[in-house]
Amino acid sequence: MDRRNFIKLTSYIGLSSIGGIYLNNFAFANNNYSFLLNSDLAGKVFYTKEKPGRWHKKIKGHLPTFERQDNNLIVSTGHEMNGYIHYIIKHMFFDENFNLLNETMFNPDNDAPISSHNIGKLKNKVFALSLCNKHDAWINSFKI
Repeated sequence: MDRRNFIKLTSYIGLSSIGGIYLNNFAFANNNYSFLLNSDLAGKVFYTKEKPGRWHKKIKGHLPTFERQDNNLIVSTGHEMNGYIHYIIKHMFFDENFNLLNETMFNPDNDAPISSHNIGKLKNKVFALSLCNKHDAWINSFKI
């Protein structure tokens, strides 16, 4: 076998192994995607309270918080809306399997970063993502 074919073969084997590891995580997770919040992506691609990465000083103003009012869950981000200079772009609301249920866009000239979501038919856990124009995506969960 020549060197190029050997390199190609080992690349395929390596990618297959990596893909298998990630697929196994999904297969054994039993449709519970909470493990993503503790994965290697946390603190790098998105941020959480436990894994704030480079934004460790920004948790308080960026992590979405929850307040339950009967069958509604109020999601808020304690972030000032400084016009289009620095603001929360939107909230995304997901069920326990990270299926997008709702998305609320904010106008930084008029809106506060607060959204309301009906949870009457939901069980277990939900996730909220708060997206800042300067400090990226922050995810938090709420157990129903």
